Amino acid sequence: MRAPKWPERPRLSDLPEEVLPTAAVRPVPVSSKIYPKIPEVEYKPEPIWIPSEMDEVDRGETTWRRKAIDVSAVPKADEPAVGLRRIWDKMLDTAFDNSDRRQLGIGALGRCLNRQWRRDRIDSDIKKQLDDFSDHRPYFTYWVTVVQIIVCIVSISVYGLAPVGFGRTQQESLVLKPSLAFEPVGYQEPDNLWIGPKSAALIHLGAKYAPCMRKDKPTWDKIYKNREIENHSACCIRNDGSGCIQSAQENCNDLFSTWYSWRDFLPPNNRTRGSVCGQDPRSCHRPASSGANVWPDDLTKWPICKDVIKPEGARNGLEPMTCDLIGRPCCIGIRGECIITTREYCQFVNGYFHEEATLCSQVSCMDEVCGMISFLNPNVPDQFYRLWTSIFLHAGIVHCVLTVILQMFLMRDLEKLAGPIRIAVIYIGSGIGGNLASAIFSPDRAEVGPAGSQLGLMGMLFVEVLQSWQLLQRPWTSLLKLLGIFIFLIIIGLFPWVDNYAHIFGFLFGLLLSFALLPYVTFGEFDRRRKIATIIICLLLAAGLLATLIVLFYVTPIYACNACEYINCIPWTSDFCKNYEILITY
Repeated sequence: MRAPKWPERPRLSDLPEEVLPTAAVRPVPVSSKIYPKIPEVEYKPEPIWIPSEMDEVDRGETTWRRKAIDVSAVPKADEPAVGLRRIWDKMLDTAFDNSDRRQLGIGALGRCLNRQWRRDRIDSDIKKQLDDFSDHRPYFTYWVTVVQIIVCIVSISVYGLAPVGFGRTQQESLVLKPSLAFEPVGYQEPDNLWIGPKSAALIHLGAKYAPCMRKDKPTWDKIYKNREIENHSACCIRNDGSGCIQSAQENCNDLFSTWYSWRDFLPPNNRTRGSVCGQDPRSCHRPASSGANVWPDDLTKWPICKDVIKPEGARNGLEPMTCDLIGRPCCIGIRGECIITTREYCQFVNGYFHEEATLCSQVSCMDEVCGMISFLNPNVPDQFYRLWTSIFLHAGIVHCVLTVILQMFLMRDLEKLAGPIRIAVIYIGSGIGGNLASAIFSPDRAEVGPAGSQLGLMGMLFVEVLQSWQLLQRPWTSLLKLLGIFIFLIIIGLFPWVDNYAHIFGFLFGLLLSFALLPYVTFGEFDRRRKIATIIICLLLAAGLLATLIVLFYVTPIYACNACEYINCIPWTSDFCKNYEILITY
């Protein structure tokens, strides 16, 4: 059987000239001046796709494109090859591409949670409002993340790493003590589970720490008590001439030393307080004790003598000036504690040794502990700026990595919708509000990190769902999923160095500020007026909440709240929620 014979395909030469196919002319880049052999063709942008009512945009699965750029301003071929003419057309398309525009109510997290729009609620008015939204680049997210990474690297490079763990690490060594003997000394300092610097280093860098921000009553009561003890001290001189040290009478061994008190020896100008090892009003040239500037009969008010006149020989009454001083003030711990000890002992316990001073009352240990900008008044801590400097600090490498991941995934996506100014106000405002609440309810804990700011971003997500409620399919499901994430973050806040008070109040501030600042669509006149009223109410509530927290922190502070600690940290072990002080064991 023979195969059927198919008709021959017509040849192009047999077709009429008017139906012959012609090659489509491809637009030539604006840089045709560089390639003169390519004929210049007028650039005609492709028509803009406008979604119809049945297109996939109603389901939130596609995105818009803005109108193509106006190329009428592009120079012609005979003009100098500058500006846009030197840029390849594909590069221009990439630079001005807006196809990944952030969609209201969806976003990166919404896509992960399978969130979709309702097709029947997107009419022409809603489409117009959505299309009028400005699309932003996440400049603030990039800036704050880079700053946080740099600060983390610098802090670890300068201060090193603390022991990693959940408890405390014991340090022991033989150290020269004021007795001029090498004795065993041990101390415990807290571990850092985030692989980062020690707690004292983080405080020195700008962590949120209430005693550095206000005059904390328990801390300063202890400081004043130690100063009163020092006011009744005197110079303890060794009988063998090996040295002397300032001490209380009960700490001066009567068998080997003499407690040189001016009450028992010849005092200058009938003084009852003193003497002081290495300092005497009669032997100081600057500042001199004379006239209206006579040093008071209160050792805690004596200045540091910057120009000492050393007497020749051990004259009667000037013995404390001729002995070898073996101990000076040393600030240890994070509570402003000061002791008179040797340089070796002070360095071993990571203290601040003051070579220039002779009395603890002449130094401000809280100023040394806090670091940063010195207090205007040494007796009044005033570093309120820690409310926002702690936002840029992290407890360690792990803490910083988690922050970077969260901000690059979540905050960058939100900034495309809100813009850099709005996201900055919400981020910084939530962080300050959260840190202020943490300083009120957990004043003894040093905290770092943008915990309040990150929960402020969570508040933005809640507000976005509430403001686009009519647009979403199954909005209750979206809200419950966000609530689950929020509860998980609260559980994380029960670990050390992560603050639940910053989480809770940062979330509240983020919620209120997002209602006032986030863009939204309106479904009718009543909905528009309701949302305008919500903006005003939320701004007033945010201002009122901030004012209340300021009053609770500075005017009527809370010093004793044992139950408050269980909201912030659950003691899984005996040292899990301990404060971050250095404990001298022996």
